Amino acid sequence: MSEPEEYLALKELTDALDDLKIVYAIGGSIASSLYGKVRFTQDADITVAAFGDKAEQLYNVLKDSFYVGKDTMYQAISNRSSFNIIHLKSAFKVDIFIQKDDDFHRQLFVRRRKVKLDESIDHLFDIVSAEDIILLKLQWYQSAGCISERQWSDVLGVLAVQSESLDMKYLSTCSEKLGLGDILQKAIDEAHK
Repeated sequence: MSEPEEYLALKELTDALDDLKIVYAIGGSIASSLYGKVRFTQDADITVAAFGDKAEQLYNVLKDSFYVGKDTMYQAISNRSSFNIIHLKSAFKVDIFIQKDDDFHRQLFVRRRKVKLDESIDHLFDIVSAEDIILLKLQWYQSAGCISERQWSDVLGVLAVQSESLDMKYLSTCSEKLGLGDILQKAIDEAHK
């Protein structure tokens, strides 16, 4: 599937979120490719604000264009975990993460940026900041036992490409709060070899 098809599927989803006033931020490999080294992806990761009161509305808006497991969605909302949906026309998968109720995830929304992902689509998407995609990827890397080469490579790519523009104070402070300080320092050292 070509990138414009992915972005059209994402636009359909984010238009629905915007219409329902559900705050979101796209992360994952889309964000790390935007800020770092481009990597082919077959899905998207998006964090959304808790939307229990709008769940039925969102389901009804999406169900004709996306496969949505209704019970799985409600369980993810209840547990503040994740569920996925699949765009029926393109088979593009989107992993939807319900925002965790902590300072870092609240800041993630405050710090997000509006970005045009494709010149052929006149639409601005809310994307997590470069600093936050580094932290999110490091969390994934750590939770997977520090063995995911893909997550590590994404972190190194963003650090290398964005090195001059990153808010290092924010990165340092947040990484310490999240228990990622040592891993972040290792990544910084490796990215600047």
